[in-house]
Amino acid sequence: MEGWRLYMLTAGIWIALFLSTLETTIVSTSLVSIADTLSGFDERNWVVTAYFLTYTGFLVIYAKLASIFGSKTMFLLALTFFTVFSVGCGLASTMTQLIVLRAFQGIGGSGIYSMVLVIAPKLVPVTEYGKYIGIISSVFAIASFTGPLVGGAIATNTTWRWVFLLNGPPGALAILIIAIFLPASKADSDSTFTARLRAKFSRRATRRVDFIYLERTGATQEPIFQMGLLKNRQLASMILTTFLIGFPFVTILFIIPQHAQAVYGLSPVQASLTVLPFLLTSPVATAASGVLTSNFNVPPSYLILVGSVIQVIGVGLAISIPLTGDSVSARQYGYEAIMGVGFGLTLSTVLTLGQRLVRKEDAGVVMGALTQVRVLGGTVALAICSAVLSNHLRHKLVEVITLTEFQEIAESLGAIDKLGPERVARVRLEFAEGYRRQFQLLTGFSGAALLAALFLSSRHPITGSMRRIPILSDVADDT
Repeated sequence: MEGWRLYMLTAGIWIALFLSTLETTIVSTSLVSIADTLSGFDERNWVVTAYFLTYTGFLVIYAKLASIFGSKTMFLLALTFFTVFSVGCGLASTMTQLIVLRAFQGIGGSGIYSMVLVIAPKLVPVTEYGKYIGIISSVFAIASFTGPLVGGAIATNTTWRWVFLLNGPPGALAILIIAIFLPASKADSDSTFTARLRAKFSRRATRRVDFIYLERTGATQEPIFQMGLLKNRQLASMILTTFLIGFPFVTILFIIPQHAQAVYGLSPVQASLTVLPFLLTSPVATAASGVLTSNFNVPPSYLILVGSVIQVIGVGLAISIPLTGDSVSARQYGYEAIMGVGFGLTLSTVLTLGQRLVRKEDAGVVMGALTQVRVLGGTVALAICSAVLSNHLRHKLVEVITLTEFQEIAESLGAIDKLGPERVARVRLEFAEGYRRQFQLLTGFSGAALLAALFLSSRHPITGSMRRIPILSDVADDT
């Protein structure tokens, strides 16, 4: 594909991917406002977790279904799901409704990301793919940077509902562009298997243990993820490393703005500015990693290891953020910058290494799996960190405030200001201590990611001039 048709299709893909990526960060600075309106501060992180759970759960499934029903069909289905349920989120009247609708929105967002990974390599020649994927990948830097800012601005100046409603018009535009300009793709599987698959979907869901058995034994003709790929030590180590990296990366995007609002009483838009050093340095380091691997043939495994070390340092230093004060410490901004460099060097590099470890036909599934485990790690960490903060506050604040006052704070942070000056200071201090404990936990996970990254080393590391590991191809062919 070339010319104006390619430009139009690229615009549609970019819009769709931007919207789904924006939804992973835009709520980070509007969560407190959402919780205040719907009286659910204690449940706030489920708004994030629900989206991430379905986002991760359907990445690989979409990639496999695209080979059966066609990538255009699955892309349009995902876009429609995302747009419709985005509007639904904006109309939610209770926290429970919002959480459920966010889960369905995540199913659509998952499909958008997965289909871009499947479709993009087919649109341009191999020689132009690096440049093309660079254009598409700009989405992540822009969405990560603008998400918290837009979310904070919306929550401060208007209703939080526009965080979700804004996806409606551009989502509809993306559907129209994809429907017109994306060529229909031919399903890879024969009609017999497709008929059998549809029959399977109409029956009761297969138990997970049966699914794992079929995947391991190869008894199914179309495994979602070939377990034989994990026989390669580097790929298995990379999946584990990516999973553990997701713990601090995703969580930090949310706890830094919340920390600013709970401890310093900042507005959503002010809180969004506190995460800027992290958001600015991460894409710069990502771009640098691309140059180092492509132009200087630096082995991706080396960059992942270096990035993991920097990540541990940055997250570990965040433990020393002062517990008291009227404003965000300057040191915190420096620690965020260090974290951003560490994460930037690792997150995109694992995808670069991943596609070089496998055959071309397995690259989409492997890249989807890597993204899936990263976001899954963040989802697990968010739930754990939320429990750590809640348990700490319940244990410490019982000495300071009544049960009724605690419940009011659990529903809205604005209730803190209703307390007397001395009790306000004590409550904010305990919030600060709770967030410090979260950083201690995340430092441990960062250390575990570093240990896992050590197993990525090999006698002959892959460089930018190498496409894939022949041994893994042989393993995949045998399974």
